[in-house]
Amino acid sequence: MLAEKSIKRSITVHGVLFFIAQAALLLVVTLAYRMGWPRLALFLGISAAYHGVLTVLLVIRSADFYIESTGAQLPRVNLPNTLTLGRLSSLPSILYLIIQASSYPTVPVILPLMSLVFATDFLDGMIARRRGQITFVGRYLDSTSDYLMIVAVSIIFYYYELVPLWFFILILSRLVLFAAGMAVLALKSGKTDPLATFLGKASIFALMVLYVMKVAGMLGVPWIGNDGVISIVEYVVALVVVASLVDKAIFLRGKFVEASRVRKNPPARGSA
Repeated sequence: MLAEKSIKRSITVHGVLFFIAQAALLLVVTLAYRMGWPRLALFLGISAAYHGVLTVLLVIRSADFYIESTGAQLPRVNLPNTLTLGRLSSLPSILYLIIQASSYPTVPVILPLMSLVFATDFLDGMIARRRGQITFVGRYLDSTSDYLMIVAVSIIFYYYELVPLWFFILILSRLVLFAAGMAVLALKSGKTDPLATFLGKASIFALMVLYVMKVAGMLGVPWIGNDGVISIVEYVVALVVVASLVDKAIFLRGKFVEASRVRKNPPARGSA
């Protein structure tokens, strides 16, 4: 009972502190670039609601904060999960800054922020593996943060014509296919496991690199922001995404076959 209260308190504190940090960032940027206050107020409200919903959902699922290798319940949110939550927390701020980039020179803020946020995608997993702190909820949060970030940034980039229509459709097809497939699988089997494949992680990494390069291009950064280089990388990333799309289709097919086999031949009661 004490451990349950402790982890719930830790989740709540993380949610509040992350919201305060994101609000402070947006306030500083708004003051520095003399932006309009109405839009800031709107996004702060959205950010508050976003952090509130995220915190409530995690408190409800607080029992999932356990070490998978030992089954030990975490007394507080560990470092890998903190990094993942930080990535999720930054989503409204990144969208706000990208939207404001059409009227204000916020790109110098967006580039390091996106680079830092994307870097946490590798740090959280690396730290969790090295410390033996891989948690059940951590794997879900990691996948969720990746997909939310890529979808949201892709939509904004397409709106501002930073990515072509064919590329935008490809990205959404890849993400929607997997999300829908996992949802159907969860309905069929009663549960689902957010297992990541190599090509799946590679496609997310490639997209993150490309999007950072797109922002660098807005700044006129030499080489990595060069239009010709970005165009080449864009096609390379598209090939990786297509390969990942095929990989995910094969992965989901295998999971559906496995789920059907289990339903037809359920394990005997009392069996190990």
